[in-house]
Amino acid sequence: MDALRLGPLAVPFGPLILVLGYGVAAIVAGRLRKVGRGDAEPALLPLLALALVVARASFVLRHAADYPGVVAMLDVRDRAIDPWAGWIVAALGVAFWAWRRPALRRSLPASAAAGAAVVLAASGLLALLQPPLPPLPDLTLQRLDGRPLALRDLRGRPLVVNLWATWCPPCRHELPTLVQAARQHNGVGIVLIDEGEPASRVADFLRREGLAPPLVALDPSGALLAHYRSPGLPTTLFVAADGTVQRVHVGELSAATLQQGIARLRGD
Repeated sequence: MDALRLGPLAVPFGPLILVLGYGVAAIVAGRLRKVGRGDAEPALLPLLALALVVARASFVLRHAADYPGVVAMLDVRDRAIDPWAGWIVAALGVAFWAWRRPALRRSLPASAAAGAAVVLAASGLLALLQPPLPPLPDLTLQRLDGRPLALRDLRGRPLVVNLWATWCPPCRHELPTLVQAARQHNGVGIVLIDEGEPASRVADFLRREGLAPPLVALDPSGALLAHYRSPGLPTTLFVAADGTVQRVHVGELSAATLQQGIARLRGD
């Protein structure tokens, strides 16, 4: 899982790890300042911001065709970045800043390296501690039209399974993107599963919004949300053809991150 539940909020691990790394870098910079190695702390935040901007810009440029406009490109709620681009720019920035400021030639690389080590170590530890994702369970749900839907019958092709609810603002925001993708016949099935709401409420919402997804099912007890221990909605499962879950994304998807996940499922 890529998020932590804090009360009513689902906070992604990525930003938390970056904050932790920055905090360690600032502490190391403060210690080195006290022993006369120069004050590197003012340079750390601009370098971090530069790295994040470049990492985001790199992803957006590679997936520009999947964004409907500039506003969508600037919407960072999908948390889509190219980490390698950020790391490269951060390393070059540290080298350039230290070259221009001889007083920081020890403290800046040391503090930045400490922060980077914490980010890499925490990310690696998080990956190791994550339990294996269980396969798609053998559940029978109800379609919006009342017919049964056995999840085992969906195996045989890759799937994107989106867990959502009408009361969830990020769910409502990403829903048109999912519906559009579901109608593109790209070799990947897209299933929208409402968590915990009656069919009448879901049908009224879709009709009011002018949306007609090909496949909508109801999970009145929230069994899938509990099965994957998701901290919140929306939750999207990227499922291989054999029913194994490759990845779980908690939070809003953009068209670009959805297409990226679909491409990985297809092995593009």
